[in-house]
Amino acid sequence: MSVSGYIIEKYNNMSGAYTCNRLVSEAAGIGIDLMVLGIHDCYVESGDVINRGKQVQKRDFVINRYKWGKIKEALNHLGERSYNPLEAYDRYVNKYEQVSRLRSLEFLIPRYILGTSLLKYGELSSHLGSPFVAKGLESSQGTEIFLIKSMEDYENLKAGYGIEKEWLYEEFITTSVGRDIRLYSIRGNVEACMVRKSKGDFRANVALGGDVASYEITPEIRTIARDIYRQTGLDFIGIDLLFGESKPYFCEINVMPGIEGIEKASGINIGKRIMETIKGDFEVG
Repeated sequence: MSVSGYIIEKYNNMSGAYTCNRLVSEAAGIGIDLMVLGIHDCYVESGDVINRGKQVQKRDFVINRYKWGKIKEALNHLGERSYNPLEAYDRYVNKYEQVSRLRSLEFLIPRYILGTSLLKYGELSSHLGSPFVAKGLESSQGTEIFLIKSMEDYENLKAGYGIEKEWLYEEFITTSVGRDIRLYSIRGNVEACMVRKSKGDFRANVALGGDVASYEITPEIRTIARDIYRQTGLDFIGIDLLFGESKPYFCEINVMPGIEGIEKASGINIGKRIMETIKGDFEVG
């Protein structure tokens, strides 16, 4: 049977985006017609989605790779299925929802506080220690993540983003400075795992220039992936862990993870496994 779908992205033309290109290529290789729909190239008129002057027709599925707004919701109605499911996607794009909901016996949760920058610096540092980390609730690729070492750093955060913005403040895990573990999970199965190391930054994101290398998939890592899948129902996710003394700390999950780093580090064709999983849903159905 023929299967078709859309990737929901920022623009129709995502020619410079590794993950989009890989998914479209792998989809074509197994007979899936996959097209990129850009949020900024669409509008909704009387319930219909219009993309560059033409009404968009329904397809079998959509892949969510854009976080914000109501247009994304309208585009999700174009597919019989959404990957990741929209309700879970919208919930777990938020870092506070992650640390407040997700649990496993195989990781620790850093101490955290949810609040605005009107909280007193002394109050935060007394609860979390100094330095501590400030995270934007829906940031990605290492953006809006700051190491707050002093009152001056905290005042700069307030000046840069305003007093009403909510932050997730977390204790700084010193055993994991500049390195972390990223695993790629498909429905709770660990497909690949890598260690990311920075070149001088406390963050290890590939988007910020971090180096990657393959990392052993342990039974504990497999348990973490299964636990998070049972709690979220998210089909395709990246799970980030920080190195701890006795067991890893939970860092975050990424509901729209890129695959460039994990494919490079592991040599595993993650793009193909994603598209084969989607195709299998419709062949079984």
